[in-house]
Amino acid sequence: MKPVFDIYTSVPGTVLFTAALVLVMLQLAAMLQTLLTVQSRNRRLLAALHFIIGLAVFGLMMYAGNEYDNLGDSTAFPPHTLRNAVFSVPWLVYAALEILSALLMIVQIRHFRDYIRTYLTPDAVKDTLDWLPVGVCIGDASGTVLLSNLRINELSRCITQQYLFNSSEFWEAVTQKGVPQEQGYLLDTGQGKAYLLTKSPLILRVDGTELHTEQIIASDMTEAYRITQELTAKNQHLKDVQYRMKAVAAYERSLIAAREAMKARTAVHNQMGGVLLSGKYYLDHPDGMDERELLHLLECNNFFLLNEAEQPENKSDLLQDVLNMAKRIGVTVEIEGHIPEQTAARDLLAQAIEQCAANTVRHAGGDRLTVTISETETQFKAEFRNNGKAPEQPVTATGGLLYLRKAAESAGGTVTVQSEPVFVLTLSVPKS
Repeated sequence: MKPVFDIYTSVPGTVLFTAALVLVMLQLAAMLQTLLTVQSRNRRLLAALHFIIGLAVFGLMMYAGNEYDNLGDSTAFPPHTLRNAVFSVPWLVYAALEILSALLMIVQIRHFRDYIRTYLTPDAVKDTLDWLPVGVCIGDASGTVLLSNLRINELSRCITQQYLFNSSEFWEAVTQKGVPQEQGYLLDTGQGKAYLLTKSPLILRVDGTELHTEQIIASDMTEAYRITQELTAKNQHLKDVQYRMKAVAAYERSLIAAREAMKARTAVHNQMGGVLLSGKYYLDHPDGMDERELLHLLECNNFFLLNEAEQPENKSDLLQDVLNMAKRIGVTVEIEGHIPEQTAARDLLAQAIEQCAANTVRHAGGDRLTVTISETETQFKAEFRNNGKAPEQPVTATGGLLYLRKAAESAGGTVTVQSEPVFVLTLSVPKS
């Protein structure tokens, strides 16, 4: 059986040394993984011993090989030396040791695979955390991130354009861009996703020591946020419908009253026409009709006609009509100051009250409109405020407000709208 000395420069020798190098690298990786993952002391000692033996054998082989390269013209090592002892061993012995080491490596890998399937390892915890549908971050008081998963790192990139490195800075960005809620902050990422982020203290116990940390949880609220947005839009539509129904009901009552008055007048006029026809018939045929009955009919009709003629004809006042309309839709109008007598100013004031009362019900959800009127030597000025909620966005002049502005400008006046901190509409009309 040939010793290693005889095959060192041949192909089997190269394979033998290369296999020894590969086995040492695998033994080192297996030992490190076992020390970091497996809790069994015996398994750790076995992995360390396996690596040390393999490293020792490979080191001796490399030492003897290096000495062999430095022999020069000599054909053998000096006797009774370590290098001679290493190269005098049959090469099949080293091959058997390497095969045995490979078998031990296979057994160790299979045991490690079974171990990670059976026991809870740090890698298993991290993988599970990364697959959670919620974002999780744990940081200490200084903001250092101790643990975070993929979901909250993706959210951090959407908010801060970088990965989560500091939990305090991340939470500060959340408070600036999120909408405050009872539990935390609702954040719309702008990519079709919405999250509810909450922050709470967390105490960790490590080796008997308490570590005070903060936990940030990001829950996916995309579907609930979408439904909330839809309900908000529908509620706004229902408010518009409610306002229109109130206005229609108010106009309907006025129409019914006018219709009843018209019916009464038509009935009186028809009856008067009948009396006139009866009188004509009596003049043509005095013997065919009772004179007393005719006089009684004339007396009754003249009473109704004379009573109607004595009533003063009411001229329609646009401002009073608008105040009545506002009352019918549930808005109380309080006017502070002197109402102008000028017709153009009164009509513009009425038109402004009509628009502001409608917007108070439709958009602000209020029920009171305050009009403050002041005047100078050259103009009247009126400010309109309501007790509803402030506009969420700047108010633009559209619809009725745009028509009001054009009407004021045609009369030489102006209309300005203030959205923050509360809604204020200011109407200025010059004195003629």
